[in-house]
Amino acid sequence: MDNNSSPEAGENGEDFLSRNILFLREFGAEQHTMMYKEIKALCGLPATSKKPSECWSLTRALMKRENGMTGFRTGSFTDNQQRRIANLFIPNKKIDRLMSLESKIFVCKFNSDGSKLITASQDDIIRIFDASKGTYYRIKRSEMRNVNSSILDIDFSPCSRYYAYSTCLNYFFVVPTDSASNHIQLYDVNIGRNRTAMFSIRFSPSDGGRTLVGGCDNSTIFICDRETSSVRALRTQHFSSVDINAISYVSDQDSNLVVSGCSNGFIKLWDLRCNYRADKSASVFVGHLDGITYIDPRNDGHYLLSNARDQSIKIWDIRQPTPNSQVQKNPTSPLIEWDYRWGQPPREYYNPKVVLDGDVSIMTYRGHRVSKALLRAKFSPRLQTGQRYIYTGCSTGRIIVYDVLTGNIKEAIESHRNVVSDLDWHPHRSEIVSASWDGHVKLNGYRNKPNLKRHNPEKISRPLRRSRRIADRQRQSYEESDEGDELNNW
Repeated sequence: MDNNSSPEAGENGEDFLSRNILFLREFGAEQHTMMYKEIKALCGLPATSKKPSECWSLTRALMKRENGMTGFRTGSFTDNQQRRIANLFIPNKKIDRLMSLESKIFVCKFNSDGSKLITASQDDIIRIFDASKGTYYRIKRSEMRNVNSSILDIDFSPCSRYYAYSTCLNYFFVVPTDSASNHIQLYDVNIGRNRTAMFSIRFSPSDGGRTLVGGCDNSTIFICDRETSSVRALRTQHFSSVDINAISYVSDQDSNLVVSGCSNGFIKLWDLRCNYRADKSASVFVGHLDGITYIDPRNDGHYLLSNARDQSIKIWDIRQPTPNSQVQKNPTSPLIEWDYRWGQPPREYYNPKVVLDGDVSIMTYRGHRVSKALLRAKFSPRLQTGQRYIYTGCSTGRIIVYDVLTGNIKEAIESHRNVVSDLDWHPHRSEIVSASWDGHVKLNGYRNKPNLKRHNPEKISRPLRRSRRIADRQRQSYEESDEGDELNNW
């Protein structure tokens, strides 16, 4: 396999997977983390199994349930067992087109309970869809004025009564979700005549949406108190040449800790109760060779993932930051200077031979392409999948789904013809809605693959090759080990 070449839009799925294999860093160490063990438990996998196996029979599990052999008085599957079944049917194919426009679409996002879907496009129109029953019919259309280029990011309030969006103007914009009127609440960031672009915006998860935070292109994080209409600035650098491309709260239970992703590849942890001087944060996480494009927390207060322009996704434990002595040794600029909006990703990023001093990331994933836009990458829903997967958009128009436990690319969905700028997995259904620069919003779900060749033993006229016999022997051993584990866990 050649992993040094970048994926082109014209490649088929098999070439893409073969040319972009997953790069693992210290995978054995990742298996000993609490995150790895918790995901296995949430997915109904035995704790004693060394490697999650797909050789598991749904039919046998249903038979045991019908015969009262699940080990529970109710005779039904537990939540963990239900997730194990659901993980057999994750999205793998484009199944419907929800919307088509003549402009680029930058944002698509569900609210917390999955009842609404919001989209934003370059035509300055925000559309809200009813997603409660899977029909996705539009319930609101709002044309925004003075957007200045495009809407860059959107976030729902915790109660879903409001949504906030950010643009290239010096304001926080807050709009009612259900109201027929489009009355916009404006909160000025008070930086004078200088224009700023707010790349990322988030509602505080635990104070009823009173606080808003935004990351901007002038090395500044703005914190807005909607109750007092006051905005304060948190400087992250001495100079304004570093952009804050991504910002997020660490968990839904804490409205004080936020993390920011910078265009120089650094991730920084901030406590909003403290007054920091420029270039001084609570913790710093070094490992990416280029700018951060998105940050998604696991929502447990400990782990988060980051997507970056060095063509990689990394998982971090915020309890293990990079020591200050090693932070100072690393450069404050990307390893290779290139413009991600128009240029091709450097070939050195696809198979890097450089590991930064102080790289404390737990896991590194490679196989997708990051260019043209600040692409998102996220954990799959906890209630449905146990967060076993990481899914991300790709500049080739694909949706890439990684398996956190095995480190493999689980699915590569051929969904769009241009960069997938944003995507979101429904909290309760096996559906991924994706938005692309090709002007389409598409629904991706599970479909059987009828083109797979079925094995017919009657047509075999010669002995199997040695490699096939070895594979069959290993599969049989996995089945026997899983059957023994199921007797104890089902």
